[in-house]
Amino acid sequence: MASNYNNENTDTWVQWIEEGIAKGYINYHNYYEFKNMKRIGFGSIGKVYRVTWENSDTVVALKSFEIDNNITKEIVNEVYKNT
Repeated sequence: MASNYNNENTDTWVQWIEEGIAKGYINYHNYYEFKNMKRIGFGSIGKVYRVTWENSDTVVALKSFEIDNNITKEIVNEVYKNT
């Protein structure tokens, strides 16, 4: 029962993220758009890289996440509180 509950919540959070991308509230970029990846940090939900955006040579920080129920919830909460 708990497993179904977690899957349903994850689906809801993933749908929220996908809807945000579709509506332009969240920017989505593929990894191939970046070069010179250098890991500069990590935490409980992912890793942070210093990368160069290939089209503009702009240096940015890129967060990478492992996807699971708790991490998906954290991503949604982080995006939501920063909008």
